Amino acid sequence: MSTLFVSLQGISPMHQATEAELMHAHAERGDRLYLLHCNACLLTCSLNSTHNILGCAVCDARATYSASRVGATALQLDTSLFPERYSGQMPSDFDELMEVEYEGVNIGRGAASSTVSILRDYAVEPTGKHRELVELQLRNAIGALRNYQQVFAAVKPERVIVFNGRHSELWPLLGLCRQQQIPFATHERGGSDQLYQLFEDSLPHSIATRQRLMRELWESTDEARARAAATDWYEAKRRGQNRDDRSYLDHQQAGTLPAQWDADKHNIAIFVSSEDEMQAIKEWVTPLFRQQNEVILRLLADLRDRTDIHLYIRMHPNLRPVDNQQTRELYGMEQANLTVIGPGEAFDTYAVLEVADVALSFASSVGVEATFWGTASVLYGRAFYEGEDAVYEPRNYSELLELLTTPALPAKSRENVLRYGYFVSHFGIPYTFARIVDTKTAFIDGRQIRRLTPRALLNLLRYLPQLPRWLRTHRTITGRGLRLSELGKLYSHLREKS
Repeated sequence: MSTLFVSLQGISPMHQATEAELMHAHAERGDRLYLLHCNACLLTCSLNSTHNILGCAVCDARATYSASRVGATALQLDTSLFPERYSGQMPSDFDELMEVEYEGVNIGRGAASSTVSILRDYAVEPTGKHRELVELQLRNAIGALRNYQQVFAAVKPERVIVFNGRHSELWPLLGLCRQQQIPFATHERGGSDQLYQLFEDSLPHSIATRQRLMRELWESTDEARARAAATDWYEAKRRGQNRDDRSYLDHQQAGTLPAQWDADKHNIAIFVSSEDEMQAIKEWVTPLFRQQNEVILRLLADLRDRTDIHLYIRMHPNLRPVDNQQTRELYGMEQANLTVIGPGEAFDTYAVLEVADVALSFASSVGVEATFWGTASVLYGRAFYEGEDAVYEPRNYSELLELLTTPALPAKSRENVLRYGYFVSHFGIPYTFARIVDTKTAFIDGRQIRRLTPRALLNLLRYLPQLPRWLRTHRTITGRGLRLSELGKLYSHLREKS
């Protein structure tokens, strides 16, 4: 079989090791392997959005080493295929951006996904203040697609494997695979640092794919062991000791509640999560609302005069550094029966969760955690755990309002959240060739994946003429000039306030 790896994730030791693991497995099977690497041709990418040439040098050195190790044919992007300017009509808004196509392949959703991730804001203005950023992503997507078309014509791959896939540089690749009916797989981190997962013909963000994997994992595991492991996950998450995701409990004081908490009232806890990652993914679109704040504002209006009810909005801790439309609206919400708990405030999320009469969540795991700890939990929208009877799932706003205001609404059965708890902590494939210590430390062939190698230093010398492009892209991405302190930092940074 002819298998093409598109290698654009080399800044991350973990994801580079995953690619090496997969290439080793395919080489052992006797596949004819191709590896397409960037050679600093992309205008921007998800892990190095500013086109930091040190990041490019490191990424490309790791990619070419992976290819040489397994005897893969190394191919590289052609910089001449990236347009100097975007010649199409600029989309007027976010919805139009997501529908942009080039030669029959959607490129808009990838461009939109990258743009929102950089801004941490869904209020994108393609013809206004974000025009330069959106144009950069569209040009990047077009150039990437042209390269993929050229490579497909040359090597005729029978299978394509790539990391993640939702951003401007890779979303067109998946569209081209679908157009030409070529099977593909995306790889991502699994339930722990020691596990990775392959998602066949889908993004890692696919609800349907994850639910299928969840069922398969549960059915293939001893039930008593799975139940015990799921219980351990919920308890470890409350202690901040889970390994499947970042813990935010370090800044919270255990057991603390807002001073005005009144147990005699009907307390509704609303857990707000950031909306940037899923905004451009079609499967997550819901007819129930456009943004979470839309629902919250309607609830506030309908419950404004209910002195027997108090609403607590708990902003997700990962919104702490974010200044966008979502956070500004939340900070501006005021009424007598409302308390907004900011992302940096020390109140204990789990204490609020446990004593609330009902919890409302949007996609985040706090929905199933509420059920586990005995609180009635309502999901409004989409989530990986939907359909498990783990939470209440209202079909419209009227049902939502009724559920949230029902006195003594019983919690769903704790049994119904165990399958999800086991999945998120245990799904994935164990490494057999690569060795992962943590997200920043990994080994291939017994050798640690290092940042500065002779190959990377040679790349850096080759890429030095691209310094002006780095400076221009950095300004487009961050909204300001490059600082000396950032010269050695490979990863992208949050765009500054605009």
